[in-house]
Amino acid sequence: MAKKKPPPRRAVVWRVRVLMAERNVRSVSELVRRLEEIGVSISIAQLGRLIDGKTQHWSQDVIEGLMTVLECAVGDLWRER
Repeated sequence: MAKKKPPPRRAVVWRVRVLMAERNVRSVSELVRRLEEIGVSISIAQLGRLIDGKTQHWSQDVIEGLMTVLECAVGDLWRER
């Protein structure tokens, strides 16, 4: 009996930069400042890596902070590739 081939791995694309542009957040540093205002601490470099898809580890605090600052739902932060 032949082994069943696993389905292709699904991927997501971050949409944070799109949301930033739509909400006139001009830079990652501005986004970091807005996050800090609501008590979410993350460095510019860490946030940059996160929104550019260069990390696979996401903090719940940061995700919730992005939802708050960007006034969006969790599903707005990324889309399926």
